[in-house]
Amino acid sequence: MKVYDIVCIGMVEVLKGVHVIDLSERGGLSLECYLLNCDEGVVLIDTGMQASALEMIETELEAMEKSWGDVQVCLITHKHGDHINNLARVKELSGVEVMAHEGDASDIEDATGVEVRGLRHGERIPYCGGIEVIHVPGHSEGNCCYYLPEKKVVVGGDTIFGDEQGNLSAPPERYCLDVEQASREIKRLMDYDFDVLLITHGRNVMRGAKEEIKKLCEE
Repeated sequence: MKVYDIVCIGMVEVLKGVHVIDLSERGGLSLECYLLNCDEGVVLIDTGMQASALEMIETELEAMEKSWGDVQVCLITHKHGDHINNLARVKELSGVEVMAHEGDASDIEDATGVEVRGLRHGERIPYCGGIEVIHVPGHSEGNCCYYLPEKKVVVGGDTIFGDEQGNLSAPPERYCLDVEQASREIKRLMDYDFDVLLITHGRNVMRGAKEEIKKLCEE
């Protein structure tokens, strides 16, 4: 399945208040994290794997005329290391409140030593007009997406993978707790009104994303 209007650029504001940071290492899997510039403060989604990610996040904060002290919340999409390895340092730099789905929260705490508030499916976080938690288990117990209804954006994390040509797929079996569940539960996204899909591994879909997810679910 081919997707269109794709963006994958170093550090860029892809929509007003939505910043993508490309943390990909040469020769490795593509990797992104996100900054949301909300009226209530800055929200960081995931923290990357390598220490160099912190410098890139800080550079983008400076471009936004912000600092670590402006980061109020860190949302984690799931417990895998490439999403949480820098979490302890982010906590030190910002004093941020950390949140993740309750299915992964305790494992993230054990791995990082950082207190994590557990979220439930459908819970709304009061930033950027309300960020809604979409629990999509299978990649991990608590794998989730974050939905921004005012912007019609889903931050998908590892719920969906993409390749350099823009093809979308369920996460690979070798990375999943239950690959069949991960593939099956993608259909949960069809309950939401969105046009943009931001994914950690692969190219972001900047238009017509819901239709592309529908096609994926029908395969």
